[in-house]
Parts: sequence; structure tokens; C-alpha cells
Amino acid sequence: MKVLALEGSPRRGNSSMLLDWVLEGVREGGGEVTRLRVVELDIHPCTGCDSCLSTGECILADDMAWLVERVMESWHLVLASPVYFYHLPAQLKAFIDRLQPLWVRRSLLHQDPLQRGGLLFLGVGATRGERLFEGVLLTLKCVASFLGLEVLEPLLVRGVDAPGEVARREDLAREARRRGRELLSRGPGPGL
Repeated sequence: MKVLALEGSPRRGNSSMLLDWVLEGVREGGGEVTRLRVVELDIHPCTGCDSCLSTGECILADDMAWLVERVMESWHLVLASPVYFYHLPAQLKAFIDRLQPLWVRRSLLHQDPLQRGGLLFLGVGATRGERLFEGVLLTLKCVASFLGLEVLEPLLVRGVDAPGEVARREDLAREARRRGRELLSRGPGPGL
């Protein structure tokens, strides 16, 4: 079972460690993982040109076409990211904005009706604010709907700011590994 894991942090940090643990669980369960750091990809921001509205294809020439193929061939999507100013870092948000052609394919062109597996979000934020993850989760709910993914219970960590701070939290390591193994229990149905 293919799992695409996207690391949204512009640097390796606490959300990267959470992702390490989740992917350990996925691999323990026999899952096949593709892990990518969004900051290392060439993803231009959406220009709002609307070219994709008739074709379901983006006209920008960068790594996004290749990345969309990875998204479409994967059963599950795992996004790991810090939360900056109550939302995703710019690099990960650019990826999400550039998924517009997939929304067009599904919503306007009625292509790709396949229901896939799940979208698991791993989020880390420095504050303890009750609403810290609300903007991110609302955005990801939208994204999951047009990708044919079920939004899974996110793993959210508040009050963590210092680099490597989550490494001292064995409870998080156990929970993250469990989530990785659990992800594989939401496998493809017959014939997929």
C-alpha cells in the first residue's frame, strides 16, 4: 500500500520527527513510503490564470505535475507541518493551492471518482491556543474531499517550539507509530 508523506517544514524540526515515527509505523505494517520535503521541490505559486478550468491541467512548468502523479498513485497522504501564524508554511500552502487542477477534474470535469484512503495531518505549534489548528484543518478537509480521501484524526501537538523538543516525548513517539500502523488498516478495497 502506497503512502505519500509530505514534510511541510522549511527546516527539519519537530514535525519532521513526528513524521519519522509515523512512517516507522507504516513500514512496520508493510506499507510502501514515498517521503518528500516540499521545500526541496520547485513549486511555483498559483497565478490564478484559470487555464486549468477547462482542461484539469496546470500550465506552469515545475515539479507539481510530477508531484500530482505521486498524489494520484498513493492510497494515503500524510502531511507533517509546523503551524506558523495559525496556518501552514508558505511552501506547503503553495502545494495545496496548486492542487486546483485536481479539484477541477473531480468537481467540474467529473473525472477520477475513486475513493482512496486517508489524509493524516501531523501538526506542531508553539502556542497552546485552542484554535491553533482550525485554519489548517478546515483547508485540509476541503483538500481531502476533492482528492477522495477520508480526513483521519490529526495528531496535533501544542506548546512545542524548541528544536527537537518532541524527541523528549516518548508518548508522542508511541502514538505516532500507532497512527502509522493504523493508517494501513484503512486499505484499498477489492480490486484496488
